[in-house]
Amino acid sequence: MAAGPEAGRRARPLGRVEPLRVPTTTGRGGASEKPRPADRPSLLLSVHRGVLGIELDAPFPLGPITVDDLALALPNVRFPVDLSGGVTRFRHRRGILRRLSITADPTELAAFVAPRLRGVLGEGTPEIAIYPGTAGALVGLRLGDASLAFEVVIAPGERDVRLLPERARGVGLGAPPHVVAMRALFAACRPTGRVVGSAVVIPDAVASIVRDLLPAAGARAPAVSGARWEALEIEPGRLSLSIAENAAPPELPAEAIRALELAELAAEGDRVALAGDLDEARRHYLTALERAPRHPEISLRLAWIDVVAGERAEGALSTLVDAMPAVDAGLLGGELLAAVGDAEGAIAAFSRAAHAEPFGPLAALVWMRVAQLATEDLGVRLDALDQAVARAPLLDAARWARLSARLDVGDAQGARADAENLEAAARGPEARHRIWTRAADAFLARGYVAEAGSLFERALRYAPDSAEAIAGLAMSLRAAGQGKRALDLLARASALATRAGRTVPSVELELARGLVEVAGDRPAAVARVRAVPPGVPESAEARMLEGRWRAELGDLAGASVALARLREAVELSQPVDPDRAAALAAMLVEAAEIEETGRGDLRAAQRHLGVALRLRPRDRAIGAAFRRVAGEASRLVPPPPSPEELSAQTAAVAPVMSPPVDEVTADEIPSEEEDEVLVERLTDKLRANPDDHAVALALAGALARLGRDLDLLALLSARIEEGDEAVRRELQPLRIEVLERLAAHARSEGRVSEAELYEMMAASDG
Repeated sequence: MAAGPEAGRRARPLGRVEPLRVPTTTGRGGASEKPRPADRPSLLLSVHRGVLGIELDAPFPLGPITVDDLALALPNVRFPVDLSGGVTRFRHRRGILRRLSITADPTELAAFVAPRLRGVLGEGTPEIAIYPGTAGALVGLRLGDASLAFEVVIAPGERDVRLLPERARGVGLGAPPHVVAMRALFAACRPTGRVVGSAVVIPDAVASIVRDLLPAAGARAPAVSGARWEALEIEPGRLSLSIAENAAPPELPAEAIRALELAELAAEGDRVALAGDLDEARRHYLTALERAPRHPEISLRLAWIDVVAGERAEGALSTLVDAMPAVDAGLLGGELLAAVGDAEGAIAAFSRAAHAEPFGPLAALVWMRVAQLATEDLGVRLDALDQAVARAPLLDAARWARLSARLDVGDAQGARADAENLEAAARGPEARHRIWTRAADAFLARGYVAEAGSLFERALRYAPDSAEAIAGLAMSLRAAGQGKRALDLLARASALATRAGRTVPSVELELARGLVEVAGDRPAAVARVRAVPPGVPESAEARMLEGRWRAELGDLAGASVALARLREAVELSQPVDPDRAAALAAMLVEAAEIEETGRGDLRAAQRHLGVALRLRPRDRAIGAAFRRVAGEASRLVPPPPSPEELSAQTAAVAPVMSPPVDEVTADEIPSEEEDEVLVERLTDKLRANPDDHAVALALAGALARLGRDLDLLALLSARIEEGDEAVRRELQPLRIEVLERLAAHARSEGRVSEAELYEMMAASDG
């Protein structure tokens, strides 16, 4: 069989000349069916202007793109020619590429690149969305509370494809958004893409496509030297690129031209920033701003570096307002205005950014930021959370925030609706149980007792043996006045936890309270709180309750041991939350009161108050109580120090208020035994006449020589508290010296928290 040049553009009889696989479409002119996915491309022969060629029979997926059309010419094949062998006969001949057309579906592209972006925003794989844009695509990523959005400008070159990220913005990233966008784009384009300045370039993309496609069909890759990309075509749900042989350079849109100019200006800064050297990148951006003053995008990248560095809000705001108003600078403007204390301006900037943000999850997180700032205006707060839920209905954080806000304004019905939506989105009984337990806790914390009980019962549908849910139901019932039933439920919750081989501290605490309040059984309550192990958040409260109830039972020694453990637990916890610190300080104040009134142990009370004062250094009531107890302790005859204490302190203690050794004779230096007797005698004199300042000074000198710094501190503190300004000026330096010695001694023995307390007191005196 032969064909000549007169066969026309495409010889109909040759349309099915032995392709490498049988096509799934019917012959031309007949009805067509949607082709089934193929494991390799199908080719056919064609004739165009008297030249034999090979074409792609049907679109074929190649990674994240689809090759819609491909045609190559075989100019060295002369007619007449035997076509009986079909494509197989000519597949090893090297042709010349005439046509190539590729498309990308944004949804399929997002599914393809999602696994490659694992680790860009955090540990997991982010949620990703890609939409067609004006000059490329919009990319949005979210993982937990972190979200990023940026535009990708697609600028085809001759055979390369350049991808330029622009207008990057995000929350919770921990790095400048543009840097994270560059990382994401590079990760998505690996292994073919490479970073060149501010762009990710896919070099010689035309050759890469034909080298992957044609050998898979058993044909030889053609020459592509004359091929050149045409302009990008953007349609709803579709991005297309085509090449034409010997075509003019593509006409780029204005957005692509601006992006290429920006890439040239910021190339060095972007390269260094991507490598992680933000300070050096900042220097390059400043140089770029000298070349292109007030460039908005470069100003944004520079200001983001200052925001990430921290404590540079004023400088970053100055950089920003040179290029644009802060309220028009999107998320960056909102962050900077919030950092400098302009909450109203920050709300305006965040609101504008959220309204303009096309990526729903990021817009929702920005609306949540608005709600956080609008603490004083519940109307603005609720409206912002409504917007957040509307933009991202499946964002759990927005639903939970609105549930809490609705409870704050008394909208229990709306809050329950949010909980029901969260349940509907959850998968599995464990997840739904957690949702209803958390919602019930929120209702109970705000006093919705009946509703909370109902929600705890709903949680128990999914996990009937949950000790936490049963305990929550019991607390709801107790708040509603059903103490006995609550006590039974708490006992059941404790038994279930024990059966599972664990202890739930919150359950044990509530059961112990119930035993005291309902049954008046303090011994059993003590046994319950003793089951709370150390090292958990509830351990401090458990030790406090144990000490209180032991004191009420008359077991003062056991109470003192429990309260000492409370103090140790507080010292180890070092709370940062001010509310938690205030609660722990209140426990220590109560512990000091028990030690003082129950046992008369002023030293133990002083130690409790000292730790409480470290937690709340500006609390006047705690400070006054500490000074009062310290003063009273100074009037008591202290027990003699142990030999270890004397040996450790003697070397560090300089004689206070006593003449130097070289000014007295050996007979005039009192011995240790004489000082002990002197302390007792002077203490009795001071009790008889507390206003005798000379006796107080003599007692201080004896205590200093004995190395009894704690007693000396108590004496000096009491004199300063009760004396006038002259006494304060005289004794304050001595008190500072004693505090410094105590701090050094405590630090040398590893008691760091105690040393910090003494150092803090010395600093406040100075």
